[in-house]
Amino acid sequence: MQATTLAILLALVAGPAAAADLVRDDFSDPASGWQNKAATRSSDLGFAVYTDSGKYQMTPVSDDTFGFIAAPRQAADGNVQIEADLFLYAGIGAGAAGLACRFKDHGNFYGFLARGDATLLIVKVKDGKPTPLAQGKVDSVMAGSVDTRLRAECTGDRLRFTARDGSRLEARDTELTTGRSGLLVLGEKMAGTSASFDNFVLATSP
Repeated sequence: MQATTLAILLALVAGPAAAADLVRDDFSDPASGWQNKAATRSSDLGFAVYTDSGKYQMTPVSDDTFGFIAAPRQAADGNVQIEADLFLYAGIGAGAAGLACRFKDHGNFYGFLARGDATLLIVKVKDGKPTPLAQGKVDSVMAGSVDTRLRAECTGDRLRFTARDGSRLEARDTELTTGRSGLLVLGEKMAGTSASFDNFVLATSP
């Protein structure tokens, strides 16, 4: 058997390439590379800190403004898979938190959000304008809160979003192709929004 034929057969047996982890973090080490800073001015868009309980907490201080924290390592392109445990407290239910891919700036990215009223959303933010691309529901442990595990996938023009005990959402969009991946929070000061993340994984999408 020729070497090239053998190589092809071995590749077929192995199956498709698996996703390669770029970041896997349980936030037990405050030196693992995430921003760790309390807000000192409104332009900080909130604070993001490691907690004593081994989680990563994000809290907004500006109304209707997305706070984004990039993962400490990034994929070479915009094709990624992102996962994290989330506990969201949103008070009156107006706040949201989740994952982001292809983040160029605060006005251009894809967001995968759980909202305090037990709603799941895939959102495109383009030139500062948010447009829902898909919407579903997730079980809520109590009014104004969500406790779940989120998983987002950005591969080509396909955007997928799932949550434990929640909907499976899918959308297609071609406008944003590259950018950073990380964590999002959106809230209102009166709602007292706070999001705690754990067991974060960022991987390249095969």
